[in-house]
Amino acid sequence: MKAQNSGFEADSLLIIEAAEVLGFAEEDTLQGWKFHGIIGADFGQTGVSNWVSGGENSVTTDGYLNASLLFKNHKYSWDNYLFLNYGIIYSSDRNWNKAADRITFSSTLGYHNNRKWAYAAMIDFNSQFKKGYIYPEEVDYKTDILAPAYSNLALGITYKSDRRFAYFLAPLTMRTTLCIDDSLSDIGAFGVDPGKFVLLEPGCYASISTSQHILDNVDLVSKIDFFTSYNKNFGNFDINWDILVVFKVYKMLTLTLNATIRYYEDEISRIQARDVLGAGFTYSF
Repeated sequence: MKAQNSGFEADSLLIIEAAEVLGFAEEDTLQGWKFHGIIGADFGQTGVSNWVSGGENSVTTDGYLNASLLFKNHKYSWDNYLFLNYGIIYSSDRNWNKAADRITFSSTLGYHNNRKWAYAAMIDFNSQFKKGYIYPEEVDYKTDILAPAYSNLALGITYKSDRRFAYFLAPLTMRTTLCIDDSLSDIGAFGVDPGKFVLLEPGCYASISTSQHILDNVDLVSKIDFFTSYNKNFGNFDINWDILVVFKVYKMLTLTLNATIRYYEDEISRIQARDVLGAGFTYSF
């Protein structure tokens, strides 16, 4: 599904030196401020001419920015992450259409008891840039900027078992769902009451993150989030799972598999899935 996502983009340096991004660096190597990022673009093309089996000419391009600003001393840490992703696809039947669209920001402040445990406060924001449709119908748009937008304000604990995995559990979480669009608000989209623009839900939030080398030139970054509200639907989880596999071919040339699996009952009562397999270029800074 291409438009319903309201929703990570190669050696360890090209994943924004992922050990630092996810907080897995040794404590004495991450002191003070650190700023890292990658910017990249993937491309794909399909061409057909008198092809008996059918098909259509298409071109796809997908660009992304992934940046982090991190601070740490012996007791405190402050991790800020920004991920922007936008992709378009051209086909001979439907011209240019959106294929990927995502805005994600998170900021986490931690107070450390020891090297593994920390008390943490997190705020995040997730939305998209433009209106989204479910193709090929393309009649009424299903999403728009700030419709929906999700924000979690969470208080909890973090635990890092080793250099590859991190866990965050926040039993005190307030989720805000925005639907700043008259047409979508009128039909009560995304769980917001009809005619309203905001839904507040206290609940519980948890996430698991990992960054690791699979092979010498293959890296994996993955993050899965869970949320359940403290109401009559407690125990029904909203789930978002981002997966990135990066194969470094040569210097800045990479092959990437970027996938998202998502279940948000207020968006659609089915599992959403999106994947992009592409070849392109990345630049780290």
